[in-house]
Amino acid sequence: MIKTLSAMLGILLVTAACGQSLQSASLTTPPPAPPPPIRGWMVFFETNSTALSEQANMTVRAAADVARASASSKVEVSGFTDTEGSVATNQALSVRRATAVRDALVRAGVPTQSVRLIGAGETGLLVPTPDQTRYPSNRRAMIVVQ
Repeated sequence: MIKTLSAMLGILLVTAACGQSLQSASLTTPPPAPPPPIRGWMVFFETNSTALSEQANMTVRAAADVARASASSKVEVSGFTDTEGSVATNQALSVRRATAVRDALVRAGVPTQSVRLIGAGETGLLVPTPDQTRYPSNRRAMIVVQ
């Protein structure tokens, strides 16, 4: 009897401390969980290349680890180029770079259907440069996991 009374008193104290009445305490729903943080990685390429370096593969594996941690993860891979070459050539190269990164993510266990590809070509330069300029930081793919 004393245990029951002390348990009821404990419940009353906890609900009073939360500012709720006993009647409404079990009726309210908790606020929704915040969305998972957005994480991003960059993978860099040599001129006119889609080959992933050892460092790039390590970066892709780190992104894959985060993507696999949640079944609802969405991954976006955007490929970019520098301004050397024609716009059409660079657009196609950016798609091939994004595809190379997507394929590496899939090999690392990320479901294909959760990865979206974007070929951005010469747009979105990390470092603005004039046309026909080789610049290593602009030859990249961006991986974003939500």
